[in-house]
Amino acid sequence: MPDMPTGALVRLYRIERRMSTVSLATHAGITVRYLEMIEADSKTPSVPVLRRLAKVLGVRTSALLGEAPSEAHEGPINPRLAEVERALVTYRSLALTDPRQPPTLDELGEQITAAKQAWYTSPNKYSDALRVLPDLIVHSERAVYEYGCSAQACRQASELYQLARQVLKHLGRVDLGSVVSDRAMRYAEESEDPLLIAAATWSLAHCMISDDMPAASLEVAIKGREALEPLLPDGTPEHFSLYGGLLLVAAVASLRTGDPWRAREALREPAYKAALRVGEGHNYHQTVFGPTNVAMHMVSVEHEQGEITEALRLADNVDISRIPSLERKTSHLYQVAQCYACRNNDTAVFVHLKMAERLCPQDFRHARGVRSMVTTLMKRAKPSYAAEVREFAARIGLLS
Repeated sequence: MPDMPTGALVRLYRIERRMSTVSLATHAGITVRYLEMIEADSKTPSVPVLRRLAKVLGVRTSALLGEAPSEAHEGPINPRLAEVERALVTYRSLALTDPRQPPTLDELGEQITAAKQAWYTSPNKYSDALRVLPDLIVHSERAVYEYGCSAQACRQASELYQLARQVLKHLGRVDLGSVVSDRAMRYAEESEDPLLIAAATWSLAHCMISDDMPAASLEVAIKGREALEPLLPDGTPEHFSLYGGLLLVAAVASLRTGDPWRAREALREPAYKAALRVGEGHNYHQTVFGPTNVAMHMVSVEHEQGEITEALRLADNVDISRIPSLERKTSHLYQVAQCYACRNNDTAVFVHLKMAERLCPQDFRHARGVRSMVTTLMKRAKPSYAAEVREFAARIGLLS
């Protein structure tokens, strides 16, 4: 789907299904006037309204944000993503035919660590990650084969596939996310390391949420959390990071299954207490868990529930400089921008989008939902800053 605003997509799907505005609005529990404003992009729907519209229209919520659904993928735009696809079908035995001299296990581990560091800290994280992922996948599969599924080889392969899941998610390839999450889980189990298994479980639960399977995600997260609980009395910050990460994904899954109070309770009590055991500024096993991440999830819950005033109140107390992940920083800024969009405060939306672009300009080349917000801004910007919005849109490739 091209970069179309959410309102235009709602109208497109409604017409395709031969539904009137009265019919769609009635079944979604909103007024006809509200639906007309959404379709005209003069009103940004809250996440609950967006989910109800998607349910009535029979599409994924992501489809109304302009994200290509996995079952209708038409191929990658980025040629390096095509190389990742090819690498994912190069199994261990096929990897042996690669004529290049493979790195040693220690060298491979250093390369995977560098790739993770780039993904979380580099403003060019997409190009940095896609440049190395294909070779790392092939080398990791070969290493598992040649080293007889050693604990080190399996650990490194699992960590790599957990990273790949995050990269592919942000590139809109949810279908490939399920492939790499499954491999991450299998290699973690081969290692017999309870912490690595918990990390792979956390990654798998996130993948299920991305693929609109919140009930399954909740079940996986709960089982992963229960497996860790016996280790907590003597637990390290790593243990509590993974335990807390599983609590966060369970909270999101609870919210998506229609139980927001369970999500709120999980964040305010056990997740926050676990975060205090970890402290700020850590990124154990790619969870980026800590008090600030918990606070960001609290904002997300209120935003998704349509409690915009409370979401913005909570956001005022979030200091994104305390979290060591560009992805979490920019995701939070997008969320706050969406809250202001619900209030039709376009100036605040623009301010937060510019903050995000300064941190990671490449996001605006890949995140369709964010690009849709900029498209809406261009339509509604007041003359005093319309030229600046158009310049911004041109910079991120929305205008020729």
